[in-house]
Amino acid sequence: MTRYELPIEDPTPDLSPTAVRILDAAKRVLRRDGFRALTFEAIAKEAGENQALIRYHFGSKAGLLTALVDSVLYQEAVDLIEQLTAVPAGEERRQTLLRIHEAMSDDRDSYQMFYEIIPHVLRDDELQPHLRRLFEWYRRLDTWALDEGSDGPPQQARSEPLAVLTVAMVDGLALQAIADPDLDLTPALELWRRLVLDCVKSCAPDGAGD
Repeated sequence: MTRYELPIEDPTPDLSPTAVRILDAAKRVLRRDGFRALTFEAIAKEAGENQALIRYHFGSKAGLLTALVDSVLYQEAVDLIEQLTAVPAGEERRQTLLRIHEAMSDDRDSYQMFYEIIPHVLRDDELQPHLRRLFEWYRRLDTWALDEGSDGPPQQARSEPLAVLTVAMVDGLALQAIADPDLDLTPALELWRRLVLDCVKSCAPDGAGD
């Protein structure tokens, strides 16, 4: 069964226990207080470590942010791969992909951290390519999961534009849910599911979706 490489490597195995504590402390500060509070002083206080150790282990704030982004997104990437490769290509895999996206759109805690970081990553010449590669990987994965074929090369001309929309949809729904905690995403998600599946069938080669 075709497997895609992960877009990022787990940053934690090669880190010392002190570096792991610093990274965990940075997540807590970011989640609780937002990006503006993510200073070396605040992280050091949260971790119970000296500020100099943050520079020793991560070099700069950009280095810390890279490790932080990877750490936040790594397990999500692993879960996607495991769930999608566990089911056969075609309808079952597409349904699995949509269920995963629906669950992700309601993961407000993870997306809160994601949206705290993104504006700053986009303005950083060192970090922006890292984010671009991540989105490229997610689009390739969705293209592959949406494809009609049985683990062969995806029909990119047909599936790739739809994959761009599925990635945009989950990110956009999550943002709206964060902004409006009372928003019920269920009707939109049901409509989105029907639109995606109808599009896949109507675009199937040789009338296979008829």
